[in-house]
Amino acid sequence: MPMQLSIIIVSYNVRYFLEQCLLSVQKAVRGIDAELIVVDNHSGDGSLEFLEPLFPAVRFIANSANIGFAKACNQGLAASSGRYILFLNPDTLVPEDCLEKCLEFIHTRPDAGAIGLRMLDGKGRFLPESKRSFPSLRASFFKLMGLAALFPSSRLFNAYALGYLNASEDHEVEVLAGAFLLARRQVLDTLGGFDENFFLYGEDIDLSFRIRKAGYRNFYFAGSQIIHFKGESSSAAPLDHTRFFYRAMLTFVQKHYRSRLAKQFGWLLGMAIALRGSLAFLSRLLKPVLLPLIDLALLWLSMQAMRGIWVREFRNGIDFHVAFVPYALPILSLVFVMAAALAGLYDMLYKTSRSLVAVLFGALAVLAVYSILPESVRFSRGVVLCGALLGALLIIWFRQSLFTSLARWMGYEKELKGAIAVVGDPAEYAIVRSLLDEAMLRNVPLLRISPLHAGSDTIGTFDRLPIVCREHDVEELVCCEGLLPLSAIIERLASLQDEQIRPLFYLSGAHSLIGSDLPSQRGRSISVFSDYRLANPYQRRMKRVTDVLMAVALIVTTPVHFFFHPHPVALLKNCWLVLRGQRSWVGYRDQDTKLPPLRKGIIFPAVNPDNAIPEADAYYAKNYDWWQDLLIIVRSYRRLA
Repeated sequence: MPMQLSIIIVSYNVRYFLEQCLLSVQKAVRGIDAELIVVDNHSGDGSLEFLEPLFPAVRFIANSANIGFAKACNQGLAASSGRYILFLNPDTLVPEDCLEKCLEFIHTRPDAGAIGLRMLDGKGRFLPESKRSFPSLRASFFKLMGLAALFPSSRLFNAYALGYLNASEDHEVEVLAGAFLLARRQVLDTLGGFDENFFLYGEDIDLSFRIRKAGYRNFYFAGSQIIHFKGESSSAAPLDHTRFFYRAMLTFVQKHYRSRLAKQFGWLLGMAIALRGSLAFLSRLLKPVLLPLIDLALLWLSMQAMRGIWVREFRNGIDFHVAFVPYALPILSLVFVMAAALAGLYDMLYKTSRSLVAVLFGALAVLAVYSILPESVRFSRGVVLCGALLGALLIIWFRQSLFTSLARWMGYEKELKGAIAVVGDPAEYAIVRSLLDEAMLRNVPLLRISPLHAGSDTIGTFDRLPIVCREHDVEELVCCEGLLPLSAIIERLASLQDEQIRPLFYLSGAHSLIGSDLPSQRGRSISVFSDYRLANPYQRRMKRVTDVLMAVALIVTTPVHFFFHPHPVALLKNCWLVLRGQRSWVGYRDQDTKLPPLRKGIIFPAVNPDNAIPEADAYYAKNYDWWQDLLIIVRSYRRLA
């Protein structure tokens, strides 16, 4: 007799999300004759090595390349034996009663070829892609123009996401999401599974279309729901993501629609790809330099304004008769920004104290440069000083207003200053504290919310969650599944949607916390096996580039070192060692470490004030940035020998 249910999960570089997904699924299949199959598309994060020993009952299939979602799903389908097949994304959490309810629903509807259900994001908000219609020219146009987002409940403008249908009721729909798609095996065998011409995106639309064409119906089931950490199961870059998505739409239209409509659709999608690609390129181009350019403009405007005030108030309207003035103001503004940058103006932007120190350093640098100018080009020390101070105030003001508008787009994230609360029993609380300590995430006290009954060591109970979070200024909430079922946690998250709270999830036995990086909804994980930025190939390349460029710069300026450095010969010797790849300017204090490997360092990373000295190496590896390396080298100039 065939097995009742086969669950197929296609994984690619999401080991911590997949771990918690498998933990949730194992509980959801209790009492069900089911098998779990994971098809790994050549992950580079050690997923198989990490997970196979933890889940001996799961069948893992390892591919030697990323063959795409559709082909990997078919690979799992061929290895399965269930009467019903569930295709499930690895970045999902499935409540304990979910699969039983879904099987009961599809069993009572013989005409159902497949079903989907309510999907919620990491904060418990409904994901509109849970139910969709087939892409039409009009619906796609309204979606591309943003009208669907402006009028989410409109039958006209949001026809693609069926925004006019009540998400809390069951409906027959056209398209089901591949993140959770439960289908009858006989239907999949008849249709041949997914179309492997789709690499990423669109394969669920195509399968949904063929199911209906074969005479079956697709249903959206509102009687259960899952968490889907949207975006984590796709690791494509934003531009690649856009290209994959629209090409998938074009492939679907060319396959199933009339040739004339397909041609019109092709033009529309081609324009969309070009537009989104151009915007993505401009965004990547502007983001790294936008804030320094804004600061430069604020400094230049401040000095121009102060020049006008000075001329009017102290010189009776007579301007400075120095030809260098128009050039001096932008040059001095540039000196200010460069000096402030070296002092950490663009590090940890959310820290006002850091910004204050940096802009004061910039003001002093401007005065120092001005003081060494030849007498013939000086014009007014008062204009320079007051202009620099006014500019510094404007920069600080802009930092404060930045995080209410453009911070996320520009890639900056405000530090969480509120409390972290753990919903769990004392044992779960201890595990979460250990995970946060290992990851060196935040050096703040942890609060505990009791799942059931209040105690002397708790700040409240789970049933009063919104009130407790407001009273204690909770900004991050770790929800532990143990005494509380996952279904209850998901239900309760809906009450926090109006709060500025980041939920994180911990399932019993997991080695990580997972959640969404709000508001973008990109998934993030906090693990006992901390992911170090210095292990990233890009960061390692940039470290080597920084080493070489600094060594070359120091060699080129050799005469200067014989005046200002206490050991110029030793410094030049170290430059040669760095160029040969035998040393790095910045390395670990402790060479006997399990951190990402580095060449032996000439100097060591600065100790973060929030961490003890033994943690300095780990903090450096976890938060590495080539710009920070540059700052360490410049600040440690006299110790480079």
